[in-house]
Amino acid sequence: MADFLYKGVVDWFLDQMSQEAIVPGDRMPSLRALSKELGLSLNTVIHGYELLTTDGWIESRPKSGYFVCHRSNTKPALLLAGEVLQALPNDGSKPAWSCLAHRSALVDQSDAFLTPITRQEEVNLPILGKGHLVVRESVSEYLKGLGIKSHASQLWLGRSPLTMFTQSVQNLTGRGDTVLVLTPCDPRITTTLQSLGRKVIALNTGERGADLDLVIQCLRDESINLIVLPGQFSFPAGQVVSNLSLRRWLAIIEEMQLPVIEWDLCSHLAYRPGPILTYKSLDQSDHIVYIGGVESKGVDRSASWCLPGRHQAVLEGAFLGADMALNDAQQTALSDALQPNSKRSLTKRARAVWANSERVKSHLETRLGDNVSFATSKGGMSLWMRLSKSLDVTSIASLLVNFRHAIVPGTLVSHEPDAGHWLAVNVTLDDVEPLAQSLAEHLSIDEEKSEETVAEVESKEVVEQDEPISKEQVEDVSKSIESDLPTADESDKKALDATTEPLYNPMLDLINHDFG
Repeated sequence: MADFLYKGVVDWFLDQMSQEAIVPGDRMPSLRALSKELGLSLNTVIHGYELLTTDGWIESRPKSGYFVCHRSNTKPALLLAGEVLQALPNDGSKPAWSCLAHRSALVDQSDAFLTPITRQEEVNLPILGKGHLVVRESVSEYLKGLGIKSHASQLWLGRSPLTMFTQSVQNLTGRGDTVLVLTPCDPRITTTLQSLGRKVIALNTGERGADLDLVIQCLRDESINLIVLPGQFSFPAGQVVSNLSLRRWLAIIEEMQLPVIEWDLCSHLAYRPGPILTYKSLDQSDHIVYIGGVESKGVDRSASWCLPGRHQAVLEGAFLGADMALNDAQQTALSDALQPNSKRSLTKRARAVWANSERVKSHLETRLGDNVSFATSKGGMSLWMRLSKSLDVTSIASLLVNFRHAIVPGTLVSHEPDAGHWLAVNVTLDDVEPLAQSLAEHLSIDEEKSEETVAEVESKEVVEQDEPISKEQVEDVSKSIESDLPTADESDKKALDATTEPLYNPMLDLINHDFG
């Protein structure tokens, strides 16, 4: 009877989900409220919530309650670590122009976040230098929650994290120097380095981080002058780097004595609450230049901070000369956002972004079905989404015309051969339905077009088979057929799944649990 009562809570939940009275991202009723509604004891409801949590239907967030999760019906996209280093072509400022067009898709879409609450005439008052001491102390206190020990005197505040990154790169390296970057990452990192004339070597990371043996080989064989590390939830993979991997990275950095920049704009966007460990958290020798912040799409609604570490003397003059200072109103808004009990706190915003992300995943999967899968994500500003097939140039161009603020093409973010199958989708969007509808149309149109093209080519060959065909015509027809035919991923999907799907090894989970 007790077991039946526990399952009654689960049955109630599944019934509410089927009626869409509860959807992914919603907050669950409190334990006492549901106990009263169902006429069950508090302990019975608690156990029912534990069953739902174990099955992945809901999750507990301390001091916030229980929230409904999205349970995917499709196999998650597998994000593998790169096996080779990718030397990016030196295209000058061309990639930076491409990336600049997608800036809005990389930041928070909220109109209200970090909005200065002050009179208009006070907004433009300049503040020179690092920023107010009180605000820097607030940032320092926030960083302590991430395990980063810092003093307010060491912090620099600014309007743009990208400006801080650019100044750091220009002063720590010279034109023609080689920089190692972990990808997928915020595309502004790689494009900025290319536009500054640096040689970029990209190393793809998977769900368990980068291949550190490949990193060591790269550092020994190549003349690396700088390492750029995306933070724990940096765009767009949203992966958690294991404690062991972080410590191995710090050991490598300590041995090589190289300057390192950590780009960490998403620590506050963890899907599960708790302290977030960063590379800087373990940096006892201050090799790492730590750049963090909060970005919004509105004008003057972004703020950043930087810990130069042992490079303080080199970077201080560059930061001062760049005139990045926040004004009074901006600093007040930043200080308010860092207070946990504030109405506009980062904590509350993170909870709202998480809830919206669950709705976005649910909506996209409902509309696109097996044509889409998501990389397992623990936080961040976007979903790393894999399509069943790569969209052609025309489809991508059409999507970007209407959804440049919502998506970033995988080719800008990753440099692996399958980058064309990936899209990064901003999870702070208020309405994802137009994007889902457009993606569904492009995916179906492509299939119909390919079938029609093949039929036209075949009929043309039948009609003209008695006429002499030149070598150039044969090559043109072959290329047309090869470009328009469905790929092996579409026609033999079941066979590929049977042959390429990695076997589950429970020992990996055990090792990851015991050793980080």
